[in-house]
Amino acid sequence: MPRVAVLRHRFGIPSEPFVLAQARAFSRWEPVLLSRDALPEGLEGFSLRAAAGARAAALHTAGLASGPLAQALRDLRVDAVLAHFGVEAACALPAARRAGVPLATVFHGFDATTGPLDLLRARKASWATYVRRTRRLARQGDLFLPVSDHLRHRVLDRGFPADRTITHHLGIDLSALPAAAPPRQATVVHVGRLVAKKGHADLLRALADLPGVRLVCVGDGPLRPQLQELARTTGVADRVEFAGALDHGATLQRIATSTVLCLPSRTAASGDQEGLGQVLLEAGALGRPVVATRHGGIPSAVLDGRTGILVPESDPLALAAALRRVLTDDTLARALGDAAAQHVRGNFDVTVQTRRLEDLFDGLLAGLLGETRR
Repeated sequence: MPRVAVLRHRFGIPSEPFVLAQARAFSRWEPVLLSRDALPEGLEGFSLRAAAGARAAALHTAGLASGPLAQALRDLRVDAVLAHFGVEAACALPAARRAGVPLATVFHGFDATTGPLDLLRARKASWATYVRRTRRLARQGDLFLPVSDHLRHRVLDRGFPADRTITHHLGIDLSALPAAAPPRQATVVHVGRLVAKKGHADLLRALADLPGVRLVCVGDGPLRPQLQELARTTGVADRVEFAGALDHGATLQRIATSTVLCLPSRTAASGDQEGLGQVLLEAGALGRPVVATRHGGIPSAVLDGRTGILVPESDPLALAAALRRVLTDDTLARALGDAAAQHVRGNFDVTVQTRRLEDLFDGLLAGLLGETRR
């Protein structure tokens, strides 16, 4: 059975359950988790920091040493590398080349939409390596997998080759979903980090026009104090729960007991946009209607008027009107939720999507073997 190294600098991030869900869905390829940092308890795999030390991990991040990772790829006897995010792929590119294994890159959002200057302003060594090696990655990478058509267009705009850039939806683990149970009180749930891109401020202002409606914000981040203050000044603090960062199971439970999920994302000042919005798929699979913005890759997840309602970015009045329609029209909410469940289960099952990914890897391996024979 061929082996694929699933590369992420840090595993176990609460907002990224899709990385491990995909890894666990491999059936014809054996996945090996490959991390720069220590792996969280309960996960097995290879940690560059644990095996080669903090200095080797730092040099890898800065793009100054590829030997330790190349040796790890040889020792693990992997046949391909699947890097989540362009940042990881750029850092790993020289090692993959030295080890003679193909490199596939999944683009999730910021890595395809944030401008180079804004990436550099973040003062992260790995992001600087990504900026420096983007063109090299486009030339030497073997497969590029943006998670939505929107991201594919953005990746192509950055010079990546069209023939090796394929939209690939990761999908969600349908077997992990809890049973849905509507709440007694009208409840809107928002899932996402408390950062400007996620549009919390617009949602809080919209909530002021929805008396009696409760809002649950799942996630944490640097804007929490400002958002709590905005909730007070808009008079909705008594109807808003800032639940903080929850594990994936608890997050799904919050979605399952909500009336509607809302993701009013907006383009950040850096240009950062949503790649797809995995939480929209989870809500849809649970039969929950969604209200979101016409932003980034969201239209790939939500079919406007069929599986949810899309409104313009940064428009609290339009957001409030869309939420009011769903919250006051049970027939509409049920129709949207039923259609969303059908859409997600038919197009975003992680088992089916990962089988397609394995087909792509089969092609990579066949191509590599063909080159070897020539």
